[in-house]
Amino acid sequence: MLDFWIPMILVFVAATVAAIAARRKRDRCLKFLNYEKVLILLNSNKWLWGKLTVFPHTMELIYDAVEHDGKASYILYQSEIDQIKQIIQPTPDEGTPEYAAWQKEVGRISNPSVFRRLRRYLWNAFNTLRDAISQSLSLLMGTLKTKTPLGKIQSVDKKAGEIGNTLISSVPNAYEPILEKYLGKTVIVEMLEGETVLEFTGLLQEYSGAYLLLRDVPLKPEIDTGRSLPDRFDVIFPRRRALVRHCMG
Repeated sequence: MLDFWIPMILVFVAATVAAIAARRKRDRCLKFLNYEKVLILLNSNKWLWGKLTVFPHTMELIYDAVEHDGKASYILYQSEIDQIKQIIQPTPDEGTPEYAAWQKEVGRISNPSVFRRLRRYLWNAFNTLRDAISQSLSLLMGTLKTKTPLGKIQSVDKKAGEIGNTLISSVPNAYEPILEKYLGKTVIVEMLEGETVLEFTGLLQEYSGAYLLLRDVPLKPEIDTGRSLPDRFDVIFPRRRALVRHCMG
């Protein structure tokens, strides 16, 4: 009896973990601005602003105050997320504790500690071995199927494959040696605007398959938010329209 229930419990636990992982999955660039006040520029040159909340396939901006018509937030679905040009976060006001903390964080990005370097190395090692790990999970399920009554259950292979793929895909797999080389360095990002190539200079903090995250970017957005904005921002660029072109000396 235990030969049947133990594998079933293992599959149930794995499926539960996979479901939780899929629900909590966030782009690793977007996670840095999650729950922060940001401004979003769309392809239509429309500006949106509010407190950003990131979900697996949607975003929500929570307004600072309820509008006169009762609206309190703005939800962007995947088709609208694909139309984003930039997501920018103003740097804190100089002389404030928040600005001091921001400067300290930028300093840590430029000069990462041994712990940060080790964590990054292990992360990249996992991504390098992700195919081997996926195959190992498949072999494990195959062994369970042949050695236990689990093999009598129809479609167990398909379900096991789905669980393994979900768990593996929950770990960001974008690994690009050239971008790894310039993490923590000042780079120039090129973005196509019509037939014009715009350049933005900033500190490359992170990248993913979909986005680039730069810190301390000189920028003058043409928008009236009702309050003065700084001239430097932390910016997320979608990679479908932007790329790292140069590293600054």
